[in-house]
Amino acid sequence: MLRKLMYLFFIVFFATAAFAAYTVIVTVNKVDRAVTEPLGDMFRQLIVPATPVILPSNTTIVREINNLARLETASIEMEKVITAERGDTNLLWGVMSENLIFVAHGKIVAGVDFAEMTPDNVQVIDPQTVMVYLPPAKIFDDLPALNNEKSYIAHRSTGFLAGADAQMETEVRRAAEARLREEALATGLLPTANLNAQNYMRSFLEGLGFTQVIFTDTIPPTPMPYTQEVPKGYVLVTPTPGP
Repeated sequence: MLRKLMYLFFIVFFATAAFAAYTVIVTVNKVDRAVTEPLGDMFRQLIVPATPVILPSNTTIVREINNLARLETASIEMEKVITAERGDTNLLWGVMSENLIFVAHGKIVAGVDFAEMTPDNVQVIDPQTVMVYLPPAKIFDDLPALNNEKSYIAHRSTGFLAGADAQMETEVRRAAEARLREEALATGLLPTANLNAQNYMRSFLEGLGFTQVIFTDTIPPTPMPYTQEVPKGYVLVTPTPGP
């Protein structure tokens, strides 16, 4: 009888010990997962690659700007009266003189020649900011200022002994073109052309992704190399290319 009780005691003891060991193992595994899984997640976050920011090349930007060629950004139409005379009108009642009144109508066009820009004219500061130096606006002298269809001789008189001088009309037309350009400059045509060129270029560069366009009066200085800000928990796999 005693022996049976001893057997029963050992059976109950080993069963209890086995259950306790199982409980301990399960609990340890749960604790281990609770500790190791956050650590694993944190470690994985530390090695998440950040996308490198590649700054646009100023050479590429200027090449696209050069393709815009010459941009007419301002113009003005005006009319001027030009008078000219040849000979002495007081000598012998002006019989050897000639008078001419010419009404000159013309259009003066100004703008910027983007073909003159070089990579030094554009400096990329960061993905949002770019500095630009535009060539000064100028009057396009190769475009005729005088509209020959609208211009005309309002009055012409020649003395009794004088004939009409064709060269005189040519000189008057040449003087009319020069006067039209002078008057256009006096109206502030070039500042207007510069402002319009800046507005056009700002819109062009914003189309390339820039949000801040800074115009300078001279060639902009070379900026410091751009350093990309990497969010916490990320690493930059490749270095950020310079401008």
